[in-house]
Amino acid sequence: MLNNRKLQTKFRKIIYGPSVDRFEDRLLLLTNISVFVVLVGRSIFNIFADLNGSFLIAPLLGSLLYLCIYLFGRFISRGILYAWITAIISLLYIDYFWFMDYGSSGPIMPLFIVFYAFLILVFDNKHFLIISGILFLNMSILALTEYHFKDHIGTYTDLKTNIIDHYVGILFSFMVIFSFTAAIKKNYIKEFNRAKMSDQLKSAFLANMSHEIRTPLNAIVGFSSLMYDDDIANEEKKHFGGLIEQNSDYLLGLINDIVDVSTIESNQLILRYKEVDIVPILQNLIRILQGTISVDRQLEVKFIVNDPKLIINTDPDRLVQILRNLLVNAIKYTANGSIELNCRRELNFYTFSVKDTGVGIEPKYQQIIFDRFMKVETSKNHLYRGTGIGLFLSKQLVEMFGGKIWVESEVGKGSTFFFSIPA
Repeated sequence: MLNNRKLQTKFRKIIYGPSVDRFEDRLLLLTNISVFVVLVGRSIFNIFADLNGSFLIAPLLGSLLYLCIYLFGRFISRGILYAWITAIISLLYIDYFWFMDYGSSGPIMPLFIVFYAFLILVFDNKHFLIISGILFLNMSILALTEYHFKDHIGTYTDLKTNIIDHYVGILFSFMVIFSFTAAIKKNYIKEFNRAKMSDQLKSAFLANMSHEIRTPLNAIVGFSSLMYDDDIANEEKKHFGGLIEQNSDYLLGLINDIVDVSTIESNQLILRYKEVDIVPILQNLIRILQGTISVDRQLEVKFIVNDPKLIINTDPDRLVQILRNLLVNAIKYTANGSIELNCRRELNFYTFSVKDTGVGIEPKYQQIIFDRFMKVETSKNHLYRGTGIGLFLSKQLVEMFGGKIWVESEVGKGSTFFFSIPA
């Protein structure tokens, strides 16, 4: 099952490219490459059937045409321009077949209905009215042409050829309608499941958020009230002050993460690049996080870097935010042992890694842990704090840098989170 999913993902990346969010763009790309394959098959059939002339030239020309349209959408531009190019060229090509296959007497007429259904799917209301007008004008011109110049269009030489051609045309129309319907159904099911999952994740997020906010707030309010108790020694009050500060920092970090997720999803977060030496910055981060670990856990956080000075053109605040999320996550799931932060330069990019000796992650969770609000509980006896947005936020930031993030893990032996960003 996992291999099939990987193959499907790889196939989609080959057909659609690295990221195609709009259903309309996916449908256009899939339709163009499918028509290309069908026309290539038709050309091969015509060659073996000893057909020549326009019967051979038309599918060959069409296959080349639709390959060019597909490549344009795959590598150059998508959106409304791609839809218009596909629609106009397809209409002209159907018109050509209409003239070649005896006008309304031939098998092409059902294709106009299929083509209109295709236009409904890929155009919004504004552009759909325009393309509908163009299609109506086109059909009117074809009708007048056939009415006044019937002899130039021609007729079938015998009834058998007429019947075969018509039923082949209807069969082709059925195939196209089936592919449209299947694509729509698949997209509907995908969006329905995504909405359902999003609703479940939001419910879980709100439940986690309620707990995550109330816990530090209760600590802040409780210990703050004790600060005014004259019966409590100053040493204890100092300890309470430290706990108040610790819970305040946690609460502030939680709110900042929520705001950052909202900012990223609204495309308002801006990276501010500058050249910095990240070695002292990361060494300071390690010292701070090491200080948050109780001594009885016997957990050491280490920083390994080959160069004593590493100048990177980056947004240091966002880079530290990514690493802090990964390190805090490692500390959370590692009872004892060690956590290693590693940074190295590799050709034209930098690779960071956070390696721990914690509980590890099962293979089925290694992709979904980067999803929004996703939180994996590895033990029924141990409830881990967190809202499930740290890794999601880290992934979004890494991708904004133009990099990628991934994890390698083995249950019971620990995990290593990697991410790379361009140099």
